[in-house]
Amino acid sequence: MKSRTCPNCGYKYSFGLHLRKHFFQNVFSNWNCKNCGALLTVDAKRRIILAIVGIAPAALIPYLASYFRGYYLAIEHAWMLAIFLVLTWAVFVFSFDRFKLVEPAKTTPGEEPQKS
Repeated sequence: MKSRTCPNCGYKYSFGLHLRKHFFQNVFSNWNCKNCGALLTVDAKRRIILAIVGIAPAALIPYLASYFRGYYLAIEHAWMLAIFLVLTWAVFVFSFDRFKLVEPAKTTPGEEPQKS
C-alpha cells in the first residue's frame, strides 16, 4: 500500500494536506476520506516505526551543533541549525504514514454497537 493513500479508492493525499490535517492527530483519530468518504485512520504500527526513525536523530543534536561550531557559527546558530535539520528530518519521515480503513467494532450477541 502506498503512503498517504486511501486504501478504499486510492486517493493520494498531498504532503501539505497530510501535514495540516493528519500529522498532529492522535494515532487513534478517525476521519472521512476526502474523495470517497470512507472512514480512515493512521496505521498505528507504521507510525510507531516512523516515530522511532524520525525522532531518534534528536539524540544527535548536541553532536550536530558541535560539528557546526567547527564552521565558526555562533553557538546559538549552530544549535538552531541542528534543531532545524532534525525537525525537517522528522517531518519528512512522517510523510510516509499509511492509512487504513477503520474496522467496525465487534459486538457480542445482544449488545448494541458503540457509536463514535
